[in-house]
Formats: sequence, structure tokens, C-alpha cells
Amino acid sequence: MVASTGRTLRRGLRLACILTCLAGSALWALGGMAQSDAVAPQTAAVAAAAQRMGIYEMFLHADPVVKAVMLFLLLCSVATWTVLLEKSFLFARIRRNSEEFLAGFRRVQRVDQIGPLAAQAPETPLTRIWVAAQNEWEISRRRHGQKPFSPHQIDRLLQRMALAAGIAQEEELARLGNGMGLLATIGSTAPFIGLFGTVWGILHSFADIAAAKATSLSVVAPGIAEALLATAIGLFAAIPAVMIYNSFARSISRMTGTFDNFVAEFSTVASRELEEAL
Repeated sequence: MVASTGRTLRRGLRLACILTCLAGSALWALGGMAQSDAVAPQTAAVAAAAQRMGIYEMFLHADPVVKAVMLFLLLCSVATWTVLLEKSFLFARIRRNSEEFLAGFRRVQRVDQIGPLAAQAPETPLTRIWVAAQNEWEISRRRHGQKPFSPHQIDRLLQRMALAAGIAQEEELARLGNGMGLLATIGSTAPFIGLFGTVWGILHSFADIAAAKATSLSVVAPGIAEALLATAIGLFAAIPAVMIYNSFARSISRMTGTFDNFVAEFSTVASRELEEAL
């Protein structure tokens, strides 16, 4: 998914560069036409065009379709930074609480001591994984009574605990992955949405140029600049989304390793305790 998003962003960047070069060539050609034109420059039109070259002014004078594209991309950017803030705080809290729980877990060596520790610790994915495995442990112990487990029964119990923990782990990873699809979608589609706004704006700008029969570069440039602004906003939305997605994907991968190691550790504790009872 990360590689696919990166390839899509690179394609968008290449298209943006090609489109910018084409627009620049058009501006250069129109500028040459203006220099060879014997008609006196239209001072009022040039002054009006100069007032449209600020970003806010370009947005105000853009075509309604281009405006809609820009607003949508800005909303995508806001969503990206919202996901960044929410997940940054979430992951930091999970790491801090998980480290505290793991430190306490490694100090005890009995299954019956881990339950109270998990109940007192702040709620984290590790405590929820342990609770799922502990429920299977307690059910099996109640059904078996005071009789010691045979080696085959120990293996079956450890397998059931690992399965219960695996189900809980998948639920936790799904919860941690909330918002990742949004980041991937924004990162892969925002450049193309911006390019759509640019193409539409350039077409609309050339139509206005033909209708006004004005070839002065000062008159032509604002309309094309307004169109190119859509591509710039698209890249502004896409590049952070891809970088944030990659960062969170690495964090989730590290947490997955932590979860796997924790399952292996408590399986070792449970296996040792059951073997001691033989």
C-alpha cells in the first residue's frame, strides 16, 4: 500500500510538471504575440490583472469548478492534520501505558498475579489481549477442576489461549488502523483532483482569452495561475498525507511486533505454571 501510494504520487508530480511546462509554453507564446502586436496595451486590463495575483485574489476570481476543487482539497488537508494529531496522542499514550504494563508483567511469574496487574493498569491493547487469553485460561481451569493437566491438554489450552489472544490482537490492530485508509486515499488521489481543477481552469481561461481577444501576458497570466493553484493545493494535501501514512504504518508494524512478543511471553508463563503442576 505504501509503495502504491508513492508510485501514484510520483505520477501526479510528473503530470503536474508536464502541465506546468505546457502552461509556461503557452504563456511564452502569448507573450511573444503580445510583443509583436501593434495594438496599444490595455492599461486598465493590465492593472486589473495585477490585482488578481495574490493567492486569496486568485481563489476569488477562479472558476466555480476550480473553487470547489480547491475547497475540497483544503478539507482533505484539514482531515490529514486531524488524523495526525489524533493518532499522535493515541500512539504516545499506548506506548507509555504498554511500557508500564510490560514492566509489571515481567516482574511477576504467575498467571493469577497478572490478572490483578492488568485490572489496575491503564487500559491498553496489551491488557485487552491479556484479558481475552485469561478468560480462556479461567474457563478451562474451572471445567478441569483441581486435576492436573496432561501434556496434551496443556498444549490444547495454550493453543486456545493463543487463538483468543490473536483475535483480540486483530481487533486492536483494526482499531489502530482507523484513519489510515483516509490518509492513503488523500495521498493517492489529491494530486489528480488538483490536476483536474488545473485542466478545467486552463480550458476556461483560454476560452475567456479567445472571447476577450486579448493576448497580453499580464492579462493571460492570472487565469492560468488560478488554475495552477489547484495543483499546488493538491500537492499540499497529498505530500503530508503520504508522509504521515508511512510514519503511522511503521508505528503500527512495531506495535504488531510488541503484541506478538507479549503473546509469546504470557504463553511461556502459562506453560511453565502448568508444567509445574504435573
